Order: sequence, then C-alpha cells, then structure tokens
Amino acid sequence: MEIKGISNNSFLADTLKNVKTDSAAASEQKDKIVISPEARDLAKTDFSSNKIAEIREKVNSGFYDSDEVLQKVADKILNSIQK
Repeated sequence: MEIKGISNNSFLADTLKNVKTDSAAASEQKDKIVISPEARDLAKTDFSSNKIAEIREKVNSGFYDSDEVLQKVADKILNSIQK
C-alpha cells in the first residue's frame, strides 16, 4: 500500500479560502441592542423608595393575586390582542 501526500487540489484550496472569508466576515459583525421608545420612557420614570415599598407590600400581602386584579390584567391582555 502506498500513501501519497496531499494533492494540490483546487477544490480544497477554494474551500479553504471560502472558510477564511466567512470567518473574517463573521468576526466583523457586531451585536447591537435596540431599546424601544416605551422602554426609554419607562427608564425616565422616577421610582421613589416609598413607591417601591408600597409595591413590595402589595406583592407580599397577595394584593395582585386577587380576582379583581387578575380580571383587570386579563382584560388588558385581551384588549391588546384584539387591536
């Protein structure tokens, strides 16, 4: 059995060139973050420590688990879907 070295195959050379080109293009791409106008407006909202304490107390007391609150949330979700 005779083992020959790697031939000078143009297909292999072209494939290797494409791999290098693809990886170079991939390294030039950068991630980006897009922040919606709604999120920008929310970020401007000033949450005082009193308001945060009030919300925390409501969560701990189960206020948001009441049928009335759950119904309001469900209604708002339905309204946003139907628009």
